[in-house]
Amino acid sequence: MCRSVSSLVKWIGALMADVVVKLPVREGEEAQLFGVVLNSFIESRSSDAELWAATSDAPYLMVRSDPQPDVEMKTLIFQEDGAARDFSHQWAKARIGLTAKVTYQLG
Repeated sequence: MCRSVSSLVKWIGALMADVVVKLPVREGEEAQLFGVVLNSFIESRSSDAELWAATSDAPYLMVRSDPQPDVEMKTLIFQEDGAARDFSHQWAKARIGLTAKVTYQLG
């Protein structure tokens, strides 16, 4: 019995591990885009975040900004691997669009 309880505690602990995503974000248009993507993501996940808040003492998402000489390092801490993947995918798509826009303007 003790062995199965121990296994269950380890399994639950594995589910509760933080998922950390670090993203370098440049000033200007990219920083504004990051804010738009983050707000959109949070709004789209509001019901998940509310459910998480009701069942956990950890926040659904934490964001920390660490200024560096040439970029601002954004550290996002998720409680769910799927949410981290979804945000990373949305951010990658948004950055591709921004890069295409800048390339078009320069060309």
